[in-house]
Amino acid sequence: MTTSGWGELGLLTDRLRTQEPPEIHALRTGTLAHQPGSYGQYFTTWDFANAILRDYSMNVYQTLALAASGDLSVNGVLAVLRRLDPIYSEYLGDSGFTTLTRSARELRQSEYGERDALIAALTVLTRYVNRLTAWSHHYFPWDQGERYRYDEAPPEAAAPAGADPHASASTRRVPLRLSWQPLGIEVRAELFADLNEELCRDFLSALPFTVLQDHAVVTGQSMYAWTPLVTLAAAPVVERICDAPVGRLRYSQATGNKLVLQYGHTTETLSVPVLGQVHPDDTATLDEVGRAVWKSTFHTKEHIWLTAEPA
Repeated sequence: MTTSGWGELGLLTDRLRTQEPPEIHALRTGTLAHQPGSYGQYFTTWDFANAILRDYSMNVYQTLALAASGDLSVNGVLAVLRRLDPIYSEYLGDSGFTTLTRSARELRQSEYGERDALIAALTVLTRYVNRLTAWSHHYFPWDQGERYRYDEAPPEAAAPAGADPHASASTRRVPLRLSWQPLGIEVRAELFADLNEELCRDFLSALPFTVLQDHAVVTGQSMYAWTPLVTLAAAPVVERICDAPVGRLRYSQATGNKLVLQYGHTTETLSVPVLGQVHPDDTATLDEVGRAVWKSTFHTKEHIWLTAEPA
């Protein structure tokens, strides 16, 4: 793809921050022209595409990280890409994601003399796939899961209490404001600027931004939003999700460059980079936001917009 072509994909990605991609609309409404799906139904097509798109977004990011690391030559990275990428991108093309398939194919077939050129192209593709994944997650019919509940679900547990191990008196804090519309709710937060310094710096450089807010569907009482940022910053300070306090802000590079906000009990044991914390006086407000976002993601599909900006 030419430089101008990658520029056009970047502009399309920016537009999709507030507009549903037509590919997602066609997939969820059963209007794909060639009607993929056995025996005339399209739920399985939608289900497979949603899962593969999420996996693809994570794999594209890891290929970008590999290219930036210098561990392989440019040709070595392209060899990995040419072996693994078609499994995802060509399948997704059959599910209506023709722009994605065309872009990925052109990236694989191009020759890159300079590492920076390959990194730039992979970054644009990663941002685009992340945005598709965000909309796919939002509109997927998660409420089908109401049929599959544990026979004896444990009572809702409290999130870990006590002092925040990552917030000492010497921690340098950068004030942040988070707000949600149309909920009309705003909270104060702080970034721990000297904890994961590179990550925090990259995050601040992307502010302000407004993106669709969605809810986790496995982790527990946690919300996330795919940011417009793609960062390869080092983030050595991590924390198990289930050990985090209410109000924790974290940043998941590996699963789509998402800003994650915990508002209650979680169960997942994965470790994710720590970014900051909602102000203690505002954490009680988060439950109202979380419940509304859960209803939006799981049932109504109403758009709730998160704005992150300097305070």
